Amino acid sequence: MRDKKMTLEIAKWEFGRWFKIKEQVITLLVSVAISALVFGGVRLFDKFGNNQKTVAIISDTPVTLPLPKESGIVFNLMPVAAKDSMIALCKMEAIDGVLILQADNQADMVVRKKGKWVDEIQAALTALSRHERMAKAGISPEKMQSIFAEAALRVIATEETGLKSTAEDKIAAGVFIGFMLIGVFLGLAYQFVAITGEKQSRITEVIVSAVSPQIWIDGKIIGISLLSLALLFIYILSSILFVAVSAMLGSGWAFPVVAGSPALMMLLLLFAMLGFMFWNTFFAAIAATINDPNTSARGSLIMLPSIPIAIAFLAFGNPDSLTMRVLSIFPLTAAPVMSVRLVLTSVSWFEILTAALLLIFSVHLLRNMAGKIFALSILMYGKEPSFGEMMKWVGRRNE
Repeated sequence: MRDKKMTLEIAKWEFGRWFKIKEQVITLLVSVAISALVFGGVRLFDKFGNNQKTVAIISDTPVTLPLPKESGIVFNLMPVAAKDSMIALCKMEAIDGVLILQADNQADMVVRKKGKWVDEIQAALTALSRHERMAKAGISPEKMQSIFAEAALRVIATEETGLKSTAEDKIAAGVFIGFMLIGVFLGLAYQFVAITGEKQSRITEVIVSAVSPQIWIDGKIIGISLLSLALLFIYILSSILFVAVSAMLGSGWAFPVVAGSPALMMLLLLFAMLGFMFWNTFFAAIAATINDPNTSARGSLIMLPSIPIAIAFLAFGNPDSLTMRVLSIFPLTAAPVMSVRLVLTSVSWFEILTAALLLIFSVHLLRNMAGKIFALSILMYGKEPSFGEMMKWVGRRNE
């Protein structure tokens, strides 16, 4: 009981050492401010800017061009005799364009400078021309719609594979594992700074004389893993605020379906936490063997977590394939791959439970290994132990 209490005290100290409420509140306020500036500015320009385009249609017969409701184009029907005067007004910037309709669905467009709004007129002319050709051929729009309607296909699945993932779900999965990668790297950075810094300043020598190395390393692993999870939560919350404020200002963005599922969010955070503990435990042992992080070649190992993250993106194509199902259970890749599968498809509780238990078991094994390596290497100076020596330390029984 005393050991657990000391471990929690160390974890609490390690967490509070890096996590500052004021800084996180500033992060959230910055997200709101950025969305307000970006989309608020766009909305302000749209409100006060003159986006309306006036176009004269040269035709002696009435013409109605179908335009979307949000279009800012205003048409003025003028007779053919007014063509030259309308072109002159366009050159003087009194109007924005002159659309000259001719026979056989031909048309000329006179503008000072081509903009995106001309594409709207092109689409409207195409729709009008298509409608006229259908009318001449005696084909009603209903018949045309019936001809090109998709065949009715009812799919009866023998296994439940979940709903078809949308583009929004894939974006949500990509954003989440991107945040997870950032959280892992931040945790590793804090782990390296804490352990190597204490080793160089000889603080650890004083501390391990009061508590056992296993308790000390356990506290660091738990504290920094919680720190990574807290930072991940702040990133998610700041993204939610960014999207919410942007949507209020007319961005048209919406939250993916996964954001409205508390159970799914809890599972994602669970696997994120287990992933953080897995890598923080592994790198705690590595950091304890480093004398100088500026010269040690072992610092390059920090790129290892990016490999499982890269593999997770392969699950976007077929998250239910046998390969992805195995990788979502394998401890090294379980956290990111299972997170992607949870968002994109339906995953059985057996797979979720198996992946979680294997990750917990792997963290426990790594924790014991890290404790032994930390105990013997934290007081070593001058020469970094080889990986062979570390494996010998791991094989020793606890005295």
